[in-house]
Amino acid sequence: MRAPIMRLKPEDARPVVRYANYHHVAPAAVWGPRRIADLELILVVEGRFDYREDGPARHLARMGEIIAIPPGITHTLKVAEGVRAARFSCIHGELLAGRAWGAGDYQPDPLPPRITDTRMDPVIHDLFQRCAVEYERFHPYREQLLGAVFKEIWLRLAGYWQRPQGRRPTLRTAGMAAYVRANLHRPLSRRDLAGQFHLTPEHVNALFRRELGTTPGAFIQWERIRLAYRLLSDDGLSVKEAAGRTGFNDQFHFSRVFKRFTGHPPSQIRSR
Repeated sequence: MRAPIMRLKPEDARPVVRYANYHHVAPAAVWGPRRIADLELILVVEGRFDYREDGPARHLARMGEIIAIPPGITHTLKVAEGVRAARFSCIHGELLAGRAWGAGDYQPDPLPPRITDTRMDPVIHDLFQRCAVEYERFHPYREQLLGAVFKEIWLRLAGYWQRPQGRRPTLRTAGMAAYVRANLHRPLSRRDLAGQFHLTPEHVNALFRRELGTTPGAFIQWERIRLAYRLLSDDGLSVKEAAGRTGFNDQFHFSRVFKRFTGHPPSQIRSR
């Protein structure tokens, strides 16, 4: 009789990365139908992607969302209709060295949902990019570095999956989040949100804590740094320009906040 399948908790994972990339993709590009033997994580960096499995289920993954594809699932991935600029980063691997999820050696606990929204976590983008960089270069501890990055990604994702509310933000909170993202170039606070959405500052704070798991102030800073990272790494802006475009009047304060969130000074990202 076969032993029960091992339930693998996030903290017990010892991941192995088999492939990683980070690149632009052509409009209307399609992958599949295909079936992959190991776990694949796909971060949408830019644009939108259609993800489908056998049957009627369909998912539209947007920028900052991660598609988790278990082993052995027949699926099709394509750039969504009308999208002209698209980028993604993907990682293939196992969560436990020497074992195979697809062979029934273990099963992640919790099981990942197909789509995870990580737009509040700018570190996720950096981790996927780092994984792709480590995969492409030689280093005496390359496999260990890849495994460490993969484990941090998995732990961060598991934190999203275990949130007690287990649901997406309401339309009102999503509207406030969208308003923040559209106004990162100017001063913002929970009082500004309260005035814009006809709520009290205390109510705004309660909504963000209950539905997003953070405060309005922390959310605003995360969004500023996420945008700043793209302006530095992808658009080639200077540190001063990126600070100004994301609502920081003081370049030195911007640098301190940026390093606190990403682990790197903005000048280092700019020079990549």
